[in-house]
Amino acid sequence: MKRYALITCCVLIGYVLQAQTSVQSSLQTAWRSFSDDPQLNYGLAGICVLDASNGQAIFEKNSRIGLAPASTQKIITSIAAYESLGSNFRYTTRLGYTGKIVNGVLEGDLIIEGSGDPTLGSARYVSSKSEQFLAAVQQALEKAGVKSITGNVLGTDKGFDINPTPEGWIWSDMGNYYGAGHWAINWNENQYDVLVNTGNTENASTSVKKFDPAVFDDEQVVNDVKTGKPGTGDKSVLYTAPYSRQVIFQGKLEPSKTNFKVSGAMPDGSLVALESIKSWLVQHGVDVKGKEITHFMQVQQHENAPSPTAYLLDFQSPGMDSLMYWFLHKSINLYGEAFVRTIGLNKKDFGSYENGIDWIQSFYVSKGLDRDALHLYDGSGLSPANRVAPAAMAQALYYAKNQSWFPGFYDAMPTYNGMKLKSGTINRVKCYAGYHTSKAGKSYIVALMVNNYNGSASALVSKMFKLLDELK
Repeated sequence: MKRYALITCCVLIGYVLQAQTSVQSSLQTAWRSFSDDPQLNYGLAGICVLDASNGQAIFEKNSRIGLAPASTQKIITSIAAYESLGSNFRYTTRLGYTGKIVNGVLEGDLIIEGSGDPTLGSARYVSSKSEQFLAAVQQALEKAGVKSITGNVLGTDKGFDINPTPEGWIWSDMGNYYGAGHWAINWNENQYDVLVNTGNTENASTSVKKFDPAVFDDEQVVNDVKTGKPGTGDKSVLYTAPYSRQVIFQGKLEPSKTNFKVSGAMPDGSLVALESIKSWLVQHGVDVKGKEITHFMQVQQHENAPSPTAYLLDFQSPGMDSLMYWFLHKSINLYGEAFVRTIGLNKKDFGSYENGIDWIQSFYVSKGLDRDALHLYDGSGLSPANRVAPAAMAQALYYAKNQSWFPGFYDAMPTYNGMKLKSGTINRVKCYAGYHTSKAGKSYIVALMVNNYNGSASALVSKMFKLLDELK
């Protein structure tokens, strides 16, 4: 019996080795064709394929060269966030006040204490959309008997850096919705919309009809956007920066459109949040005498945030798995920057990008990755200065596979080409990284990264998927 068992085991091992050798051979042939393609004449591609059962490399080329990862860097951030914050983590925004409540009058300031929640006011979740939070604030005040506030609506934080954007972000990104900065208090993912009417002929002028919310007025906007050819869509750029009160609007938009929507990044999400709270309270019968004062304004005036007399409400974000779904599945950059700064706050007592990234890189080193394989500047991959080696990306994915929180992480990964892959795209960068199980039941981890390709992105993606098809 033992002899038959040994023979069976040997046969199975032989089948596995034969299958692995076959995959290696087919990948080698496919890689030769892919890397010789004219689209890579001046580019660089790297790949690392691991056996998901043991983490051993099956195939790799240029796997230890640092490449711009674009949004596949969100994988690196997600894993670090699960590890440092925990799968049960929730952000908590607190409502408090200074002074005292006398006969329905709050003789002091209303305090909004932010914890960096990137979902506050977001319509993606029923529990955190703006109406839910504003109604919760109103109800908390009603419960406390507050009908009037003599002081200000004042924003404070738990120790975040006042600089909301990371090193390496570029001017043409920061003013657009995907380049939104992160504050202790955020609002509707710090996104606003511009409604534009476009002309009927090419190169005609356009007119800005409305900012929603009104983060800029007419005097603060230089509108240099022209009408493009039919099929142009949105090729406009909003040039501005955090805390700025000016915006330059340039580029091309689809012709013959009324209220064409372009989305931008709020120059100060915390200010819009405080304005929304005050406006809601006034509309619902609470008289607010004071102004909206953000944490940044207090720093400008060299003022210390007051300590609340008491708290009236703890408003929690959705859970970590929900945040990860939108972060990975829909690639929301803001969430990555929130995670980095929150890691810095939780692990190093100050929520800066420097602290968060330092902890993340040290964490991966502690798990056996080479520090020089990861050069990070943000949490989302928007910075073109980021560099990650394909082998490091694959090793991070292998580490995640064996953790208790892996099901939530795996479910958050999008599906491309019939595989669980996170994509990454910035200028002349295209990457995919994730997991796949073949028809034969063999599980793989793959990181495929291409920098500085020529030609169209869609043509390159087709060739990348053809290469990855060898794992099916």
